[in-house]
Amino acid sequence: MKGPKMAIGTHISRKLAACLPGDHLVRNVGWLTGAEAVSRLGRIVAAVILARQLDAAAFGIAAIVLTVFELVRVFTENGIGAAVIRSEEEDLHRVANTANRLMWRICLSLAGIQLIVAAVAEQLLPGRQVGLMIGALAMVYLIMPFGLVHAYMLQRRQHMKRLAGVSSAQAAADHVLTAILALTGIGAWAIVLPKLLTAPIWLFGVRHGAPWQRAPQAGFAPVADILKFSLPVLGSELLSVFRDQLDKIIVSLTLGVEALGIYYFAFNAGLGVSTALNKAFSGAFYPYLCAAADKAVAFRNAMLRIGAPLSVVYLAQAGAALIYVPVVFGPDWAHAAPLVGLLCLGGPARLIMDGVRMLARARGASLVELLGSVLFALSVLVPFALAA
Repeated sequence: MKGPKMAIGTHISRKLAACLPGDHLVRNVGWLTGAEAVSRLGRIVAAVILARQLDAAAFGIAAIVLTVFELVRVFTENGIGAAVIRSEEEDLHRVANTANRLMWRICLSLAGIQLIVAAVAEQLLPGRQVGLMIGALAMVYLIMPFGLVHAYMLQRRQHMKRLAGVSSAQAAADHVLTAILALTGIGAWAIVLPKLLTAPIWLFGVRHGAPWQRAPQAGFAPVADILKFSLPVLGSELLSVFRDQLDKIIVSLTLGVEALGIYYFAFNAGLGVSTALNKAFSGAFYPYLCAAADKAVAFRNAMLRIGAPLSVVYLAQAGAALIYVPVVFGPDWAHAAPLVGLLCLGGPARLIMDGVRMLARARGASLVELLGSVLFALSVLVPFALAA
């Protein structure tokens, strides 16, 4: 597991975590950012190979498959894990037992739904193997329930170093497999198949890092109490994913598969960095806020000390897009550089919105989080659809 990319990521993580030795949040963001750095480095290498092996149509097919997968997968980010993370210690086992039972039912249902979507996609796009790819990724949902509560426990305990290690191992394996498969000439499968093949790495990592056993003697928390908190969280996560994925569907319907391939490339080369860093920030920020006595003060301090520097990074990337895109990805993609730069400018707004969402969630105000997500999604998607 500890190849060259893992060593680089670990080194970056240690440097970032050492910035403020006494600050637990900074250390956790440092570990998760190091994990995202591994993912970014691997993705850059894979993207360079993919740009030279796949055409825009293959990118478009992969974009359709992964968009469907992400739209279905969001139902696993349904607030049930957030309920486990913020539960009181005396209620933890009961909440975890209920969460485990609910997530098994949800994941099995999602696998069935994705198989149905796969059959429909195969009829709509025959001969391109889109349905087979979507159906293959449905198998991920048969692996996830074995480790979800373990992952929630790692987040609750703020063991971000462990989570970063698991994420680094999975990301490195994903990108290595993508590069190898792309060189074999299997087309869009090179992007899709590693998502399934690397799922066991995540499962082993979270189960080994957070041993958890059901405690039937503790009983179960009322499902209604968990759903009251988690359903608005699910709505917020759905809107977040729709905001990130529906733009691709809009491009596909209005401009075609080849244009979607160009946009998908620009999206990954542009917002890929900010999305990864925002994910690292939110992953450490929510359990940090849950544990804070004064959540408002903790929010302000974190946004000033971590959010502001990250925003500067995003703006610098936007300015450099015209230079690095043709150099890194090849001259054939130079025409996409202005679009990459424009997409980078959205990073700071997304960071602020994610921070506000985590604050509302930590306070138990999941309905407020949902309302904010509705307004933000509309402000992004409506102008995008009109322009397309």
